Amino acid sequence: MKFLLSVILFFLSFQIFGQSEFQKLNCDEFDYKSSSNTKMNLRFLSVESYTNFDKDTIQKDKLKVSENIDLNKVFQKKYPNKITEHCINSKYYSDDGITNAKFCNSKSKIKLVGKKYNFYIFKLDAFEIDSYLLFDINSEVIYDMNNYPQILDNGKIVIDAGYQYGGNNILNYYIFENDVVKYIELTFPTGYKLQNIKLLKSFNSNPKVIGDFIRYDYKEVPSKEGFGKRYEFDQEKYCRKIIMIN
Repeated sequence: MKFLLSVILFFLSFQIFGQSEFQKLNCDEFDYKSSSNTKMNLRFLSVESYTNFDKDTIQKDKLKVSENIDLNKVFQKKYPNKITEHCINSKYYSDDGITNAKFCNSKSKIKLVGKKYNFYIFKLDAFEIDSYLLFDINSEVIYDMNNYPQILDNGKIVIDAGYQYGGNNILNYYIFENDVVKYIELTFPTGYKLQNIKLLKSFNSNPKVIGDFIRYDYKEVPSKEGFGKRYEFDQEKYCRKIIMIN
């Protein structure tokens, strides 16, 4: 619980109380983790290059959180009991392959919020969990997403980028080709926050994804209470990493 509280304070507040020391900011330390079952091209970009890519940017889908009741009626008629308000009974994708998932929890709620190409998009609300599920009508398989998914290229590409429960930021890139799922998974260090992602057109290959990550240093500021120490992010001292994958 103490670890979880520290994570919440770090990401959701710019003012940290009761801390005496912080790890010294070191921009050379950026120990991201990667896993993939396909070829991955990854490179760091300068701020200038990042800015120049604006002309090739693909507009991102807006976040959807409201339940689409009419669409859910259609889904339930076509795929009865696959995904209901509190239960899942369907095939489920993981890195190890496809398994059968059967799950019910009255304290969680699953609501259908949209559909794009061959994917129905569900939002999963549960204790300390705020994530999404994709149901592929071609295979009737569920895919778990940490964040609202960006679905491109007629459903061939799915991108999941942003916060991951536990404190890290992630960037997952899925490619669906001829009943084969290729994936690239990048997990970034705790302390770096994903400021923005850009989706770029590509005429010779799959769309490119750029993640803009930042980590601020801390500075001590006067305590309003008159005791202890108070810290907030130093907007002038930070590390910024810009990464492109395709």
